[in-house]
Amino acid sequence: MRVILIGFMGVGKTSVGKKLAKNLNIDFIDTDCEIEKTTNKTITSIFEEYGEKHFRKLENNVLKNLVQSNDKIISTGGGIIVSKENCEILKKEEKVIFLDASTETIIQHLSKEVCKRPLLKDSKNLYKKIDDLMSTRYEKYKEVCDITIDVNGKNIDEVVSQILVYIR
Repeated sequence: MRVILIGFMGVGKTSVGKKLAKNLNIDFIDTDCEIEKTTNKTITSIFEEYGEKHFRKLENNVLKNLVQSNDKIISTGGGIIVSKENCEILKKEEKVIFLDASTETIIQHLSKEVCKRPLLKDSKNLYKKIDDLMSTRYEKYKEVCDITIDVNGKNIDEVVSQILVYIR
């Protein structure tokens, strides 16, 4: 089994993914962590030194490698769907789960780590920036996913339980 979690930054992909993997007794992999491991750089420093385009190439390579193996829960970066090639890869997968959250929920989840988010850290109006990014990404998330889970007002266990109902 291979489950891929997609959604905007701060929706809980990593937290949910870790718990889901533990529950299913399979490996958990975060694409951003894989990129950091292979480059020996933080996501922020990759964005600063090489730009978003370079980061998206790295992200694409990691995704291509990860979909070659089974028994994994894969948590992707929020912008994984920015690349057309990534969207094509995701469309071919059987268990792509979109964790959907409102802008308010995302802000609540990200409030303590905005500085770690390259696309948000210089934003004067966080709500507008998230809303703008979400408006360009939302339909792409919907296009590539098999299942949408609304995470608003739910804790990690509730989201994991809901996912388990769909994938078992």
